[in-house]
Amino acid sequence: MQGLGFSLTEIRQLLELREHHLGACLEVRDLLNAKLKKVHSKLQELQQLERELALDLHKCNRELRHRQRHTLRECPILIGANGEKREVPC
Repeated sequence: MQGLGFSLTEIRQLLELREHHLGACLEVRDLLNAKLKKVHSKLQELQQLERELALDLHKCNRELRHRQRHTLRECPILIGANGEKREVPC
């Protein structure tokens, strides 16, 4: 169950259900449903992070191409949308 992302607490719950409840299918289904919702939420967060990282990488590559032909400018990743410097290294 750890391979499916279940915590030790969740695994303990499942083991207790297996040992003490013959009709535990409903509770097991609820635990699985809750875990699936958490996984779906995490996937959405990771997809958003992937989009943001890809966009920042594109900005870095564009700036590096610009630097081959022109003078240096500040890293676009370190400069926020409002022109303030960000704490993130390029």
